[in-house]
Formats: sequence, structure tokens, C-alpha cells
Amino acid sequence: MRYQEAYELIDVGVISGGVEIPISENLKSIYFDQAINEIAMRSVRKKNSQSFTTSGKEYIFTNEDYSGQVYKVELGQTDVPFVDESAIISNVNDDDISKIGYYIKTDVSHGEIANITTSSPCVVTSVKHSLSIGDYLVFSEIKGHVVTATNVSFLNSKRLPIVGANFSTDSFSVGGSASGVSSYSSGGIWQKDNHKIYLTKNPDSGSTLKVFYYAKPKTKTSIVSRIDLPDQLIPSAIHQTLGHFLNLGGNLQVGSGHLGLAKKIEQDYIDTSRAKEPMPHLIPNPMQSFVTTRNGSIGNLTGADD
Repeated sequence: MRYQEAYELIDVGVISGGVEIPISENLKSIYFDQAINEIAMRSVRKKNSQSFTTSGKEYIFTNEDYSGQVYKVELGQTDVPFVDESAIISNVNDDDISKIGYYIKTDVSHGEIANITTSSPCVVTSVKHSLSIGDYLVFSEIKGHVVTATNVSFLNSKRLPIVGANFSTDSFSVGGSASGVSSYSSGGIWQKDNHKIYLTKNPDSGSTLKVFYYAKPKTKTSIVSRIDLPDQLIPSAIHQTLGHFLNLGGNLQVGSGHLGLAKKIEQDYIDTSRAKEPMPHLIPNPMQSFVTTRNGSIGNLTGADD
């Protein structure tokens, strides 16, 4: 199913539910697209990975579907364990660290925009920005600088990397062709959004660091994009969105019914799709079988007969 058909079904539900507040296309997009992302991360758990050639202790994720939900890290042929950042002591020599570990962190800072060009790549002026080439930024509150054909902002809500062209203390360039973009008017804020993996000690240079994670669903590029969810789960996102709109309109009883149905559809999918799926965060399957066959209860952890 495409986003267009899902939005049409939401329109039908809103009308039949008697919602009197105006539901804009933008509002539908926000609620429904958020529901898609939440359901995908909870119930589908697509897997992906990103590899880095080691040189130093920190690496920026560049995959668009990176979610932050890392479940395994390998350095060459060795598993790298997770370490809580709060347990890290700074300025410790590598020789004093017995085993390498990793932690995940997002670097955040922000600044104001003074100007944006319509060149390709476009050049952003931000005085004393303290950014580096390769940093990722999220943009907001920019007035003007829209794609004239669609009247959609070229940068607002986008997450883009800084590229090498036109980089200085007070300006930087961001990727993407700005062809057909109107002139910048005023305002604008950038926020640094570097998703990084940090290692507790320097690895051997040139080794392969591979990070496995649960991936976000494919980003919508237009209203005719296909929804990146199994067909069985799309009704859950539709009912969840309808439930929120009905609650906003004051029809709490019907809205709660839609939200309850959304949860049931999602739970049914989980029960069916994961019936035989190993759960690495639980007791391994052989041990489960051993414990439960001794006396039929997983509560008897000793395995002794009653």
C-alpha cells in the first residue's frame, strides 16, 4: 500500500467519526508517519549493518536507516561488548585497558543561520559555527528557500551532511542539488546530529569494525511512496492515527477503540511472526527446554524434580 491510499482511508475514518477539527495533510503525515516508524521498530525489527575501517576511537553512522538500536558489534573476528559511558574514565592509557568495548552517543550542538545560497551545493552562513566536514545537521525555522514547484522547504526537517566545498569558519556547504529553489528570506537554526559509536581504546588501524542494528523503515519521499511495513501491520498504523484524531476531536470512547484495535493487530503480528524466533535477550532455547521439561515450570531454576 502507498501513503496516498492510507491517507484516504484515514480521511474516511475521520469523516465517519464526526471529527470537527480540521485535519490537514501535514497533520496526517506527522501522526501516520510517526506510527509507521514506531510500529516498524517495535514489531518488524529489520536488520542492517554498517562497516568502518578502523582509525581512531570514534565513527559517525552515515546509513539513513540507522536507528540507534545496536544489538551487536564486531571488530574483525571478535565480539565487542557494550560499556556504559558513565563507567568510562577519561585520559586513561590504552595499555591500562584490558579489553576494548563500545558505547553509543549523539553529539549535539546548535547555531543560527544568517544566509543560504541557491547554488548547488547550497552554502549556509553561520558565524563561528565550530562544525567539521562530515558532521550531520538537522535544519528548522528557515523562511524562504523553498522548492518553487512544490513550495516545500529545501532544508527544513532535513538531516544532511556537511560537504567539503565552501567550508570556512563562518560558512559550510550541505549536500543536494538546490536547482529550482527560491531565495532565502530569514531565520533558521541548525542542530548537529552526529550518531556515533565510540571505542574505549584505539583498535589496530585498518581493521574492520562492523555494527549491527535494527533499521528504521524506508523514508517516505512522496505521497505515492510505498509504506515500508508488512501489509498485516499497515491497518495498525491507520487505526492508531484515527484513534489520536478522534481523541483530539473529543470522541474518546471511539478513539480508544481504534487505539485498542491497533495494539491487537500489532500483537497478533508479533505472536505469529516470532513464534519460532530466538530471543537472544532471554534464556537460550536449549536451557528453556531443560528447565521446563524438568517439572513444567520455568520458575524452578535448579532443574530439580519436585
